[in-house]
Amino acid sequence: MSRTAVIDMPGKMRTRLGGRLSPAWVVSHRVRAGAFTLLELLVACAVFLLLLVLLLSAIGQTSQLVGRSTQSVTAFQEARTAFELMTRSLSQATLNTYWDYRDAAGDYRTSANAGTFQPKSYGRNSDLHFLLGDAGSTPGAGYSSLPGTPGTGQAVFFQYPSGRTASATYRNLEQLLNASGYFIQYGDREALPAPFPGSDPKYRFRLMQARQVSESLEVFTARTGNAWIQNLSLEALPIADNIVYALIWPRKSPVNDPEGDDLTNLNVSGGFAFDSRPDSASAALSPQPDNVHQLPPVLQITLVALDETTAARVCTSASPPSAVTGLFNGLFATPTQTQFDTDLQTLEQRMGTAGFGFRIFSTTIPLKECKMQ
Repeated sequence: MSRTAVIDMPGKMRTRLGGRLSPAWVVSHRVRAGAFTLLELLVACAVFLLLLVLLLSAIGQTSQLVGRSTQSVTAFQEARTAFELMTRSLSQATLNTYWDYRDAAGDYRTSANAGTFQPKSYGRNSDLHFLLGDAGSTPGAGYSSLPGTPGTGQAVFFQYPSGRTASATYRNLEQLLNASGYFIQYGDREALPAPFPGSDPKYRFRLMQARQVSESLEVFTARTGNAWIQNLSLEALPIADNIVYALIWPRKSPVNDPEGDDLTNLNVSGGFAFDSRPDSASAALSPQPDNVHQLPPVLQITLVALDETTAARVCTSASPPSAVTGLFNGLFATPTQTQFDTDLQTLEQRMGTAGFGFRIFSTTIPLKECKMQ
């Protein structure tokens, strides 16, 4: 067997047996051939760190996006819930309209005129009342001011069967009639009773809901005017903060009334008002105007809400901030669809320019108890 010496590294000898390298040489060579150099390790670490940074950046951006979306939903959740409550109760409004005798002057038979009453025609009549007008305003003769802060849209009052009662005996009667109303009021939050400590003022626009139990209904006490609303409004409680405007529009169906002004033109007070109780001028008319002792077929309801960040910035005093009330100057005065669309676009531009966070809720609801032909 021939033995040949080879040198694989400087200063070291290996032997070759029969023309083949010894096992020690093969193992040593393979180990050195599969190892990473220092430069390769540094490049690998740099690539790993770069990928890690990109991954963490993507996770951070996704987390911020989810956080902003969640915050946006949460910020207006209270307003959305109040909007759904308001539309649901209004859709159940009723007048229980019936046909009754009228005399030549358009008056109905009462205990006061029973001895001299001479029937001449039939007319619609109702003991209930549906009233819609500007918040804080006086809609007509014989009427006291509607509750609410002027410039915040409309206030609405009506009756519907919600089964609310003060007696445990009647709590299973789900169709008991109740009076209700909605309006916007600006002011401080209600102070907590003793012994709770006082708190700092929190001035806000608030959507108020008034409800009156069946035992306390006052709508039957008089067939004219709106005196029954005054005690009802004293029972109002806030159901949502930061609702700054409520537009409630009585109208016929879009097919029969594309511009939406057929019903609002019937009211002497103009605007978006609607009153189911006739004034002296319309009481004697035959046929009766569509608003007399009838519900509007459709209500178009729009609520404008601010986020809490914006409200905290502008609502800092006991008076309604002009930064909010000024947004609605010149808007929503003409009840036509064309003008409404224009005004809504103008409002969105004004609020965007002011840097306000806001949300506008709008829907159209049919009144199921409407009997208008």
